[in-house]
Amino acid sequence: MRILFVTPYVPSRIRTRPFNLIKSLSTTHDISLVALLVQDYERAMVKDIESYCTSVDLVPLTKWQAYTNCLRALPTLTPLRVAYYRSPAFVARIKEVIYRQKIDVVHGELIKVVPALKAVLAQENIPVCYDSVDCISWFLQQQTEVTRNPLKKVFAYSELQKMRRYERRELPGFDQVVIASASDKDRLGKITGQPHNIQVVSNGVDTNYFTPRAELRVVDSLVFSSKLDYFPNAQAILHFCKNTLPLVWQQHPRVRLTIVGSNPPPRVLALAADSRITVTGYVPDIRPYLGTASVALAPLLVAAGRQNKILEALAMGTPIVTTPRCASALGTQDGIHLLVAEEPQACANGIVKLLDNPQLAQKMGTAGRQFVTENYSWAIATNALNRLYTATMAQPEQLEVAADLAGMEMAEQHAYKR
Repeated sequence: MRILFVTPYVPSRIRTRPFNLIKSLSTTHDISLVALLVQDYERAMVKDIESYCTSVDLVPLTKWQAYTNCLRALPTLTPLRVAYYRSPAFVARIKEVIYRQKIDVVHGELIKVVPALKAVLAQENIPVCYDSVDCISWFLQQQTEVTRNPLKKVFAYSELQKMRRYERRELPGFDQVVIASASDKDRLGKITGQPHNIQVVSNGVDTNYFTPRAELRVVDSLVFSSKLDYFPNAQAILHFCKNTLPLVWQQHPRVRLTIVGSNPPPRVLALAADSRITVTGYVPDIRPYLGTASVALAPLLVAAGRQNKILEALAMGTPIVTTPRCASALGTQDGIHLLVAEEPQACANGIVKLLDNPQLAQKMGTAGRQFVTENYSWAIATNALNRLYTATMAQPEQLEVAADLAGMEMAEQHAYKR
């Protein structure tokens, strides 16, 4: 099968879902990729994905173009996170690759590419599978709830209303919609009114790449790894450093925090003014940081779907403390695979508990690694996609059967003994 992946960025090891789906699917299919190039640093990431692709086409989108798109969209009902990525050149390149590579099915990822996919559907008779990954309006609802600045809250609420209308209007037109978690499937299904057309295809972890390291862990070391120009990630670490980290320092004054991830905003960079905090910026490999830390952190207040940052830490045998909103989608057990806490004092207590008890930390790390190995596999995800791709090219009845099989396999994947 010849599959075209359409993404708003270059898939890489820090954009793990499309990267690993492409990597796994490429063993049996010809994969072409058309991606927007918004950040220049992404050019260097092409080398990671191009070996799995028959062709890679990058379409530059300048900041000037993106900001102009947003200004034009302000008085309309189009969400800004959709308008930002509009590009006639992107649409033209997708169509050109469909003909050049004789594509059988298109797989588009994230709400940002929906206008391009819709433009293709309007002119081309080709099956399209849309990967929403998360229910974006649920994410925006959480953002609205935690925003305190009145102006920002009004803006977030406006975007939430626009996104709900957009998801309701645009998503039912796709042959198939996939999403990363059952909870987000339920939320999105209520919005679109077509839950039967949405199937869960979970994230996975490359457990051969993310594996425990031989070297000893650094005593009293914490790590937070994420893409830092993404609002929930920056908000999470800023909130943690203001409200939770001082409570940890009261009991462990020598604790060091390393913040790893691309494009840290100025407020995150400013955290490094304290000598006990290091902000690395982009690193080509996060494993040395995850693999040697005493405790990993995922203190997100806004979260949708399954968080790969947690799965990767678990795969490396690193004990992790996270929030209920992150843990709820994973199927983990609090106190066995990880620790769950939301309030600053409870979060600090969990971190200190792991720092004070290395045996507990090691036991939890081992259990977390085992859980990921048994429950999160990219092979299962790609098998589910294979059936859905094939069915979208056939009759509606076959699509329904394939969707049922995909759902059964994903449910079986996440069944475990409590």
